Formats: sequence, structure tokens, C-alpha cells
Amino acid sequence: MITDTRPLKAAIATAIGRLVSVRTHGEATVVSIPVSYPSGAMAAVHVSLSGDKCFVSDCALGMRESEMAGTADFYDGAAKEAAAWFGVGYDGASVFAASAPLDRIEGVIVAIANASVNAVARALYRALEAKDRQNNTLVYDVVSEIFGRVNVAKKQELIGHDATWEARNVVSINGKKAVFEFVGEHGNAIASKFFMFSDLSKGHNAPSLNSVVNSIERLTAKAQMLSDVSNIMAIGASPDEFRRNASVAA
Repeated sequence: MITDTRPLKAAIATAIGRLVSVRTHGEATVVSIPVSYPSGAMAAVHVSLSGDKCFVSDCALGMRESEMAGTADFYDGAAKEAAAWFGVGYDGASVFAASAPLDRIEGVIVAIANASVNAVARALYRALEAKDRQNNTLVYDVVSEIFGRVNVAKKQELIGHDATWEARNVVSINGKKAVFEFVGEHGNAIASKFFMFSDLSKGHNAPSLNSVVNSIERLTAKAQMLSDVSNIMAIGASPDEFRRNASVAA
């Protein structure tokens, strides 16, 4: 039996037409392609022709996306790294390719779109890391007040079953330890703490492991998995709760 594939081909062609759009503004052509920023907005690449070469740019769209996300302070470094990774340029505002061959324009358009989106994602991740560092500093101040600053290390390497990990806010009392690590709400933070605590919990003379979060009530299903490898407590918990969770070190 021979299947008529023409309806499928027609449907795919129509779908591609909806996914990719081309608009002309003066001497520039704007190509919107299905590569999305963290906000969900699609990337758009500006192309202008000069002889047999093209100038291709995101026209600072990535920078504007980062500004709207509140991560502008981290965008410049992130864009430099993304541009280097994708082999394109960055001028402090736009990701670009200055002399793209016309016969290879499709690859350059994709590279610019990906570099722009990647720069915004990197900036967002850096901003989340910075926020987590600030919160870990708050946790350090709290546990230092409760257990005494001389008994708390901001960072300390701890040996797990398979690896050595840099833990934060490590309380040492009577030769035993308790770890109070702030865990952000983003997936990477949750996953990295889960792996670290899972390994540390299997090590010799394992410390008390505590995931400190902004709010117990707002915990996602993924974050609740941390309860398998640690205590979960709010950053605003009472001193008595911190002492109870550090009982292994008492």
C-alpha cells in the first residue's frame, strides 16, 4: 500500500511558514526564527546586504531581554562568552557577524540567534547564582549568631562517598559537623545540592545536612526531593530549629 505523503508535506510546509517569518524594513531584513529567550519571546535577526556580504545582528535584542529580566548587570560578560562560543562578535550591545557570505547566510542567522539567546540565559543563571551567594551570606550570619562565629566556616571541603565537595556554612562542634546550605528555587541549584548532599550523606561520619530555603510553603515538587537527603528549613526558622537540625554536631 502506497501512502500519499503530499498532505503531510503540505502541513509541514505551512507549519514552517508560521514558525519562521521574514519582514523587510528599509534596507534591512528581519528574520524571526523559533529559538526562544527565557522569557518565551522568539529570537529575531537583522540582515543587511553589502555587496556579496551580509551584516547579521540581533540588534541588541538580547541585551533588551536581559534588561527586562533584571539581569543587565550580568549580560556583558555573558554575551562576550556566548559570542566567543558561537564564533561571532559582540560590540557591547549587539551580537553580530560583520561579513557573512551570502551563500552561507542560514548558518550565520542560526549562530547569531543562538548566541543571543545563550547570552540571556547565561546572564540569568549568573544573576541566580549571585542571589544564592547573598542568601548564603545571610545564612552564615544566622548560624554564626546561634553557634558562635568561631564555630562556623563560610566554606569548607567535605569528603563524601565518591567525591570532595565545597560546602557552605559548616558548623563544627565537638568534632562533628552540620551543613546549612541555602538552596535557590531554580532547577540547577536544586539538582546540584541534591547530588552533593546525596554523596555526603553516604560518607564516613556524615554531617547533619540542611537545605535552607526562602519558604517551605513555596517549595516545588522538585525541591521537596531534597527531603530525601537533608532536612529542609526556612531561612527565617527559629534558633531552636537550627539547633535541632544541627543535633548531630552537638
